[in-house]
Amino acid sequence: MLTKTDLNQIKGIVHEEVDTIVEEKLNSKLKLELEPIKKDLKYLKKKVNKIDKTVNLIVTNYDEADVKLERRVKKIEQHLALP
Repeated sequence: MLTKTDLNQIKGIVHEEVDTIVEEKLNSKLKLELEPIKKDLKYLKKKVNKIDKTVNLIVTNYDEADVKLERRVKKIEQHLALP
């Protein structure tokens, strides 16, 4: 016949095994749920990088055009002797 300590030991082992199985199932379910989110994030990162490059290019071109226009205006002002 089993004693109380034997039963407590068996209970502890069963709890450990059940907890391990439940944890594994939760981890696998969580991984399955996170996989599409990871794919979406990867796609979004690529798009954000592309947008960032485009914005940088636009800013660079805008700055150059602005500087050229400012030079032209200064030359015109100097030529017409405007303040």
